[in-house]
Amino acid sequence: MKQHASRLKKLKIKSQKLVDSFFAGDYSSLFKGSGLEFYEARPYIAGDDTRFIDWNVTGRMGQPFCKIFKEERELVLTIIIDVSASMYGEFSHTKSTTAQEVLALLSLAASENGDRVGILAFSDLIELHFPPNRGQNSIFSQIQQILSLKPKGRGSDIAMALRTASEVMKRRGICVVISDFKSDHYWKELSMLARRHDVVAIRIESNSDQILPKAGYMTLLDPEEHQSLALMPSGRRFRQEYQGFWQTSRNQWRNNCRRRGISTLIINTQDDIVRALLRFFRRRHREQ
Repeated sequence: MKQHASRLKKLKIKSQKLVDSFFAGDYSSLFKGSGLEFYEARPYIAGDDTRFIDWNVTGRMGQPFCKIFKEERELVLTIIIDVSASMYGEFSHTKSTTAQEVLALLSLAASENGDRVGILAFSDLIELHFPPNRGQNSIFSQIQQILSLKPKGRGSDIAMALRTASEVMKRRGICVVISDFKSDHYWKELSMLARRHDVVAIRIESNSDQILPKAGYMTLLDPEEHQSLALMPSGRRFRQEYQGFWQTSRNQWRNNCRRRGISTLIINTQDDIVRALLRFFRRRHREQ
């Protein structure tokens, strides 16, 4: 518990760098926001869009009334984080550690801006779900539980997590998906989520995903399916083909996201996370 508290304190300092470096004054402009919120109903005026007639009020008052909307200023951030077995590993800085830090930095920065933050952690189960809330104490508690989470599931069902997010996100908001995306059959659900919400996909990678060591013989283990594969990656051509496969897979993933209007960010476990996020937000700011 003390270890998590110390780590959370360091993450708070890092998140302040994000706020001080870029978010101040520009945070809201980075996202499409929550859209429009119903404000009031007023009598219909010639020329009003008939699509906005409030039929319930019209029926009660005996004359046509129109709905008036105002821009929703508050941003609601929902973070979907993959805690499946493929996110963990034998190294000190695993993909899970990187994903947790990204979640913590974004949550704390959004909280600093006064916005509400919700978190959904998944494997092949919904491991944790926190509805959107605001306030530093609430955010600290949520992050603390994510840091100490011991997942019950092993597999990764991104489609299930995205369907759940679509069901619980009642109003338009921002949705950040953090995963290594080593799963299939989730594009339909991701497309549906992106139609209503501003979606950002953050792909966590490690060097071991794409670069094989020069070993004479080795066994690869799938931590989710418990399947193993024996390889002899000592040949230069084999290692190049393996690396090329992962490069092609990454490019296809990025292109599939962009076709759906989804912003993408790829973070390696060896990257400076604050610097990677700042580069991403500066690029996004230019594109808005």
